[in-house]
Amino acid sequence: MNRTATLILLPLAALLCACSSTSTTGTSTAATFTITPNPAIAVTGTPGWTYTIVGDATHPDQIIQFPWQTTFTVSMHENAGVGRNITAIAVKVQQSSGGIVVTPSGTAVEHWDYKSQASSNRLPANGDASVSFTVAYDLPNKGSEALITISFSYVDDNALAFSESTQVQVH
Repeated sequence: MNRTATLILLPLAALLCACSSTSTTGTSTAATFTITPNPAIAVTGTPGWTYTIVGDATHPDQIIQFPWQTTFTVSMHENAGVGRNITAIAVKVQQSSGGIVVTPSGTAVEHWDYKSQASSNRLPANGDASVSFTVAYDLPNKGSEALITISFSYVDDNALAFSESTQVQVH
């Protein structure tokens, strides 16, 4: 590359990098998560808490009771000195062994549902908040050991949107 091209491209690259640094989304690690109990304990599912496998013209719908459930609380402590609002929560349940995800074979999938109750939708600067969960699930291997990923989406007091996740082992 000649010297003229280099002189033109370097400022252009710097300008592009500067533009991308103003992004309003990303991932932060500005909170500490504590799970109680840790690990969470699997118990027999609540009668009547079910999920449906939709049938087709030759197979009726199947209504199946969740065989397992667990209850735990995720406590958060904000460490960066910037308050934030919790805008969304997502839960994902995966079968596991020894805390390692075991991907189902073929077309088998995990089924789950959850109920949550938050102390607040606000995590104050250097403050605390908590969310309690009851998660019902059914795993392809029919076991009770699972790894649950809880993802929190936030908008902080600087109008930046980001997300953080934590994992809960269930025995």
